[in-house]
Amino acid sequence: MNKEIEQRIAELREKYKELPPEKKAEWERHIKKRNFLNYKKIELIKSELLRLEARRAQLELCDREKELELVEKKITCKKEKLLRYLGKQLNQ
Repeated sequence: MNKEIEQRIAELREKYKELPPEKKAEWERHIKKRNFLNYKKIELIKSELLRLEARRAQLELCDREKELELVEKKITCKKEKLLRYLGKQLNQ
């Protein structure tokens, strides 16, 4: 299941890299205008992912395997949630 998520994220990154900056800004404006609550949810999840990634880096340096596994599970859950919200918004 983890590989499937990583593959979907890689596909989204490739698709997103190919887009010109104008199109990226247009998508963001569209999502923000269309459904402001989902836009805020997406932004919140992004900030939570950044926080969790920083925590994961700290735990890797401290060699805390048990806590590291829990943080990685949280990260995958957040990524799944982000993909769901983005998928809903981009398909509308």
